Amino acid sequence: MNSCLHNLNREQLKAVKHVEGPCMVLAGPGTGKTTVITSRIANLIESKAVRPENILVVTFSRAASNEMKERYGRLSMTWRGRDVSFGTFHSIFYKLLRQYKGYRLEDLIDGNSKFNIIKSLVRRLEPSLAEDDEHIRNIIGDMEYVISTMSGAGDFKSGSYKNSQLKGIMEEYNDLKRQSGKYDYDDILSHCLNMLAEAPKILKEVRERFKYILVDEFQDINALQFEAIKLIAEPLNNIFVVGDDDQSIYGFRGAAPDILLNFEKLYPGCSKIYLKTNYRTTSNILAAALSVINANKNRYYKTLETVKGKGSLPVVFEVEDFEQEARTIAARIVQMIKNRRKFSDFAVIYRTNLQSRAVIDAFLDFGIPFITFDDMVFIYNHWIFRDIISYLKLGAGLGDTRDFIRIMNRPKRYISKDMIEKAERSGGDFLLDIINQGGLNRLQINGIFELKNDLKRLGGMEPANAVRYIRNVTGYDEYLKEYAASKGISTKGLLEVIEEIESSSGGFGSIVQYMQHMEEVAEKLAHKKYDNSGHNNVKLMTMHKAKGLEFETVFICGTVEGLTPYIKDDSASNTDLEEERRLFYVAVTRAKRELYITIPKRRYGKSVKPSRFIEELQKCIDYSSQVSAGQRIYHKIYYEGVIKEVINNKKDARIRVDFGGSVKELNLKTCLKNEIIRLI
Repeated sequence: MNSCLHNLNREQLKAVKHVEGPCMVLAGPGTGKTTVITSRIANLIESKAVRPENILVVTFSRAASNEMKERYGRLSMTWRGRDVSFGTFHSIFYKLLRQYKGYRLEDLIDGNSKFNIIKSLVRRLEPSLAEDDEHIRNIIGDMEYVISTMSGAGDFKSGSYKNSQLKGIMEEYNDLKRQSGKYDYDDILSHCLNMLAEAPKILKEVRERFKYILVDEFQDINALQFEAIKLIAEPLNNIFVVGDDDQSIYGFRGAAPDILLNFEKLYPGCSKIYLKTNYRTTSNILAAALSVINANKNRYYKTLETVKGKGSLPVVFEVEDFEQEARTIAARIVQMIKNRRKFSDFAVIYRTNLQSRAVIDAFLDFGIPFITFDDMVFIYNHWIFRDIISYLKLGAGLGDTRDFIRIMNRPKRYISKDMIEKAERSGGDFLLDIINQGGLNRLQINGIFELKNDLKRLGGMEPANAVRYIRNVTGYDEYLKEYAASKGISTKGLLEVIEEIESSSGGFGSIVQYMQHMEEVAEKLAHKKYDNSGHNNVKLMTMHKAKGLEFETVFICGTVEGLTPYIKDDSASNTDLEEERRLFYVAVTRAKRELYITIPKRRYGKSVKPSRFIEELQKCIDYSSQVSAGQRIYHKIYYEGVIKEVINNKKDARIRVDFGGSVKELNLKTCLKNEIIRLI
């Protein structure tokens, strides 16, 4: 047997030996999809005499492409495989554009340049919006969605702007590119597709070169990418796709899981292979994950088996709020470290990056080394945060003219730009200088005096009370709602940011203390101890960033309705909910050995319900199967004991345990769920 076929299970072997025609491999988490792809490449070359240069392997990230190439290099027995084409969609298509159309890298608008261009276009339309970097990123995301889905700007509901405004920005941006002879990353895909569709001779050459196409993570493909790949694959259709519809979590980027779900219709008679052996996760965690994802309807039904044994049950426990949640996770990790665990064993996964603030604060207090896989600036660089800080600084007597300018019309006080600029140039008492200019009506004058009184009151308040005052008395929350309405976007994300700011300000006696804390956090985050240096650190990440990774122990936090699933408004569709369920499934299946799920009872001072996914997860757990008569346990109160009998009934399993001559009857589910007992 060829070396590339060694140690493969039956399903993997069937996939690797596939040669001609379309093939769809459904690969659940931890089932060895990379092994299948690299082994198939080797088998095509070594056993089927396929020329390496006729093989194209497409991935969705440079890291995945490099790993695939490296794994194949270790597997292959010959240097013949060095001519296999590995790359992302962008890198493969750029090479074709460079070869046939003379595209140059110096004409590429990179991500930073695109951001600055869009920002300048937005500034011309609405100057106040240009400072909101998150808003600019959302606009770019919407633009990319329109391109990747091959839809028009008017055919979908923008999450960042009114559709007419988005369309105008896109048209101006495209005009700028045409006039300057530039292109961006999205153009690489669309330009390549157009080239192939319009130039039969080029298409013929590309088809003759890439006769065997393998696509990794196929569930993440979008319409534009698929149209190009489908065109190249014809008429041989030697297209081999590996993916898992249950891990399709990038709908907001334009990923279309329906392409995978409809693959058999697109390619009648294609081979379909299920990889069902999981090499990562214990059976208890895997069963819990499957119990959740089976609630989705629009999917391929799958069964997964594990080679890792039963393992411990997922531990689900409640905490009072998100601050206590973070400290509880930190304390538990510290305790496990004392039992000879490594920090690198742990990952903390959350639905939104906003949740990282409380976790980072707790980890800094506990001295836990960590790295974040998402944007490190999180809440403290948000424009709403900068607004609130300007209010607090002015209230504490620490502000300057820039702070007045920032908050003057947040909420609206109807002070014109000319008046603000004149007051700035005068360099005196800013508010007095505005009044002294004259020409103000009663509404404007009242607004100035109210602001002055508000700032005086803020100076004597604790930070949390001050933030509440800014929100409710000065009218900042109403300003955010008006802001969202004017842009045609949801208020949920904006209000969550200010709620998080209020939460972060709790526990400080003065505004000065709070500001000192923020400076200390910023300084510590910049220190090498807390960045990517070294490997022995806890990984913090969103559920999206967790995809493709695995850890010994995983904490999933903030598992409450409104957050997990993250539903922005009442109009959320079943499609949105199913993607949220897939996202939770991805988070659960990152755990190799232990899974902890936390449920805060309150969020921002309000009661919240446990996520619906918790009930789905716990449906599958058979607590009585975890123990047997004669097994030794440790009880938090009664200490060591031996199970004498397992009593099954319709309501709850119970156990009778002999604790040194004293026999106790215990509710097994309650004891295991709340970690009152552990098996020894």
